[in-house]
Amino acid sequence: MENCTEQTEKTTDCTTKPQTLPSWKVSQIILTVVNLLSEEGYFREGFDYMEMIRKKGIVLKEYSAFKSENLLELQKVSIGLWNEGLCLIFPDPQTGATCRMIAYNDNKSAAEVMQIIFHELAHIMLRHTQQSNLGEMEATLFSGVAMLLMVLEQQFHIGRMIAEKGDKTMLKGIQKGLMQKFNAQEVL
Repeated sequence: MENCTEQTEKTTDCTTKPQTLPSWKVSQIILTVVNLLSEEGYFREGFDYMEMIRKKGIVLKEYSAFKSENLLELQKVSIGLWNEGLCLIFPDPQTGATCRMIAYNDNKSAAEVMQIIFHELAHIMLRHTQQSNLGEMEATLFSGVAMLLMVLEQQFHIGRMIAEKGDKTMLKGIQKGLMQKFNAQEVL
């Protein structure tokens, strides 16, 4: 029998089928993003997602700020293999404190940069420690949900309307709906 890869689900004959995230994990990630952005007031005028990330102690750095040889070294020690962005978590050599950094390709459009940064933020927030297909799927879902909320707010001001009406049930409604849809138990 041949060796099956760890990145795909094994079948009895060692063929593979594409991996999917379990429904409870999908629900958990969606709620994590909704919680994060809602708590940070993404619906308020002048909201800056980059500033939100910096306030969490995460350094944001453009690829253009690095010497090319240094960027290549960073990409070698990064969790991911994606050339558009990377995240690093490492101890400060002097204090021992945990340092977190997201570096991103700044030769992209504003929307692409946002997607890259949210993708890398997902790796940090979801505590990924190594490269895996499931980790990439989780980060892609996280960034997709974040982008959707940001675009819906920009175009339709949905979050602002809910906040102005004082409706504190939005998050609970989303949570309840997801739990029903995916037959999930309380995830957050």
